[in-house]
Amino acid sequence: MLRRWDSRKPFFGALVEHECPRCRRPVELPLGELCRTCRGEIERRAKRIGRLVAAVSAALLAVYVVVRMPRDPTARLVGLMSIGVWYILTYLVVTRVLREYLR
Repeated sequence: MLRRWDSRKPFFGALVEHECPRCRRPVELPLGELCRTCRGEIERRAKRIGRLVAAVSAALLAVYVVVRMPRDPTARLVGLMSIGVWYILTYLVVTRVLREYLR
């Protein structure tokens, strides 16, 4: 008797790799995927560089805001909020780009 077809399994045997393309460890992965260790290493490195880039660019923006903003407290508050938003957005963008680049 024939087994029922299971759509969760790959149809061809060539769609499953037996080693990580980055570190060459023997694991069973979908085609082109990295192992858990390599993904974690890339994620840690991207986050570290992203924090550094975001902190440097936010510090430069803070210097600009201090120099260019008027003494009005509302303007200073808006400037401080923009620095926080700038840091978060820069961190997210740089981390995402580095994740794709380091892969």
